[in-house]
Amino acid sequence: MLDRFWEVLGYVFALNSEAFRIAAELPQGIQLALFIVLLAGLSRSIGQCAILFFNQVKPGRFFLSLLISTLLFVGGFLALVGATWLITLVPWSVTVPLNTLIIVLGAAYAPLLFSFLGALPYAGLPILNVLSIWNLLAMVVGFGAVTGLGIPESFGYVGVGWVLLQIIEQTIGRPIAAFARWLTDTAAGVDLKTDREEMVELFQDRVAESTTELKTEVAARISTVKQELQTAVPVTLSGDTGTPPLATAEFGEAVTTATVQPTVTKGAERSFSTFFKTAVGLALMIILTLVVLALLRPVRLWWFGWFGNLPGFLQLVLNLVWVSIIAVVVAGLLAPLETLGWWAGWYEDEVNTTVNVGDLAMPVADPNDIQRYVVYLDGIGISSFEYLPDVEEFLDALAPQLPDGVALVRGIMPYSVMNKPLDEDRTLSFFWRYADKLRFANPASILGLIVNIRNILIVGVSADKRYGPLYNQGIAQIVFSGLLKNGYRVGSGTPVTFIGYSGGGQMSCANAPFLKRAIAAPIDVISLGGVMSANNNILKLEHLHHLVGEKDTVEPLGPIMFPGRWKLFFLSFWNRAKRLGKVTIISMGPVGHNVPGGILDPKAMLADGRSSLQQTIDTINAILKGELDSGKAIEPAKPSNYTLYRESPLCQPGYFPIQQSLDPALYQPIGPWLGRLILPEKAARSQVKGTLIELHHAPPAYAHLVGQILPLRWQLDQPTVSQLAKAVTRDVNFSADAEYNNKFGGSVLPDRINRWRQVDPLESLAAGHPIDDITVMLEAIEVRSDAEGNPALYTRYQPVEVSGRYYALVQFIAPAGPDQYRVRHFNRATRQFDGPESLLSTPPTLVAKDYGSSPLYH
Repeated sequence: MLDRFWEVLGYVFALNSEAFRIAAELPQGIQLALFIVLLAGLSRSIGQCAILFFNQVKPGRFFLSLLISTLLFVGGFLALVGATWLITLVPWSVTVPLNTLIIVLGAAYAPLLFSFLGALPYAGLPILNVLSIWNLLAMVVGFGAVTGLGIPESFGYVGVGWVLLQIIEQTIGRPIAAFARWLTDTAAGVDLKTDREEMVELFQDRVAESTTELKTEVAARISTVKQELQTAVPVTLSGDTGTPPLATAEFGEAVTTATVQPTVTKGAERSFSTFFKTAVGLALMIILTLVVLALLRPVRLWWFGWFGNLPGFLQLVLNLVWVSIIAVVVAGLLAPLETLGWWAGWYEDEVNTTVNVGDLAMPVADPNDIQRYVVYLDGIGISSFEYLPDVEEFLDALAPQLPDGVALVRGIMPYSVMNKPLDEDRTLSFFWRYADKLRFANPASILGLIVNIRNILIVGVSADKRYGPLYNQGIAQIVFSGLLKNGYRVGSGTPVTFIGYSGGGQMSCANAPFLKRAIAAPIDVISLGGVMSANNNILKLEHLHHLVGEKDTVEPLGPIMFPGRWKLFFLSFWNRAKRLGKVTIISMGPVGHNVPGGILDPKAMLADGRSSLQQTIDTINAILKGELDSGKAIEPAKPSNYTLYRESPLCQPGYFPIQQSLDPALYQPIGPWLGRLILPEKAARSQVKGTLIELHHAPPAYAHLVGQILPLRWQLDQPTVSQLAKAVTRDVNFSADAEYNNKFGGSVLPDRINRWRQVDPLESLAAGHPIDDITVMLEAIEVRSDAEGNPALYTRYQPVEVSGRYYALVQFIAPAGPDQYRVRHFNRATRQFDGPESLLSTPPTLVAKDYGSSPLYH
């Protein structure tokens, strides 16, 4: 009977109508049909168990909830059968016995035996959709097989039965639906959120809550470390003896401390508790493997039964392939469990995401000098806190070549939401330690491929719409802790740049929006051959620079594996970000993905004499410095008002002489300080530290400075000024819309600062026009001199753009010639216009030759 059952089931999978007729005639057909539905319900519950984890259901109630969900699934099936049977009772309809209908529709649920595959990362949702369609087609074929109806008529019966079921549920079935909801909530111990909007709201609330809790936890741990150091034995640092100085700091401030951590020898004797946990973990893996083997048996028997007719060697090879498929499926089902268990709180005190969260590649004397943090996230080859030799060489070469004020954080594990490497405190840690031993000796070791496959599955978890938000939030917390540990000040606005290699590109883009929410600072990503999903909200990034080699065979998998990157899906985050100019794809020439010949290969020489590694480092530095070539200057197809007005002599910077001999009794300056802003050259930004100003007017005490070009800076020693300036200091990357408006909309685009890093408000104002012709008024200027006696101006107020320098109160008397008028000045003593007379020139209104009118009216 059992063999007959598997045979019939295989034909059902193939949508063979004869299989349904045979099933309807089996002596125990109803029992077998209900057994299929029961297994399908259990499989479906496993495939959709992420909802239970999301609602943070506890372990004991979790399995009870699975059981209740399975039973309710069977109840739903019986309700569907009943609704369809009611349709067959209508006089004009075909008649089908109830028991036959149970058998046929129950057998049609056979495809849902594979619903457990819905738990697979990224591929799970498409699989569930396919299985639902398969189930519908099986019901239509089965109904037609026992009634003799065609496909359209059978589809009508099944469809009308489903509609009738929905009507019943919303009317007389409401009490039953309410009871089912109460039962599931009671079994889970929480009010289960299943509606999408409710789940999104719950997730956002818990993200904000967890961020606050993390800040408190990190602050407490910093305090604990400081107290331990105060009572600890002096530690030797870099050859110096004595106790390192302790920094007294509040949370979010830099704390430069040293801690003494015990040395842990891998492979040391483990406690009984660890051994027990490993044994239980292995037992559960074996059980899961047996369940997968059983559920996939129909596939093997029906589609791969022809294996038995092949020669022995080929049978062995194909059997090994089948074992590999089973292993990948089991690994895929296990991949999200760590993330889901972490989110649900199953691990409690076992999780500590504030240790082993990365270190600075090069020590920094004063964290206050760090102007940008660069966080490196490795590719899928990482399994521990130790990098492979090629990555180690890359980071060792990159760190000393980074621009001044840029700190590199390394040592973060991006493939574990619990910040646990594969070779420590895991069920298969003994296997991963052995794999590491072999692949460090030989990077081409087959076990290295197994590490890659495991981490590819974690990339799928990050890209999955169900697991991704949870996983990426966890990785953001680890990075957040790493930044705080290495001196990052929350609220400082210090930007963060991710460098993600291979799968690290996905991890970088995915966790960045969550990290940005915590630090409230700009974040951008540099992808080194990254494989990235379109589910990442790249719109939250300042920019994504995607470095791709022409011989890279791994990176092209991204646009294939993730349909959201196809041009067809133009509303995806990826395509919207590309249209907005937030994605820059940079060709690295004839280089590949991995060493040898890859983007990090120090021995692969290019045509310009540089190694592939050095080219990558140079490109990274050009991005960090804002020196990446932005292409040809944009030539507007439509002139702007600014371009038209510049044809007038009045709008030329040199039209009015700087030195004036106006009577101060008749003419007053617009402000105490006046000048023309001059944008410094990019190479001189670090020396100018602001912008330059050609001084046109100054108070009498500083009249000797008029005519000089001086630095104009913010008074950053005042906290309020520093905070305000930092809040609006941003990287500048033009979007596609901005460039379009410049070329076709007549907008003025400050392309001189395109791709500049950390443009402050003074630079932004100076670059507002294509040439340096912006005149400003300033108040409360402080003049300071450097060590060489060179003066510089410091302001705590924002400059005010003005259109002139002086003003006078006059009365126009009469014309005095072309474009001239005779005027009489206001007399302060008499309060009348009986002062001296003078001639004023009023240049003619500009007529734009492009439009034949004033630029204002074109």
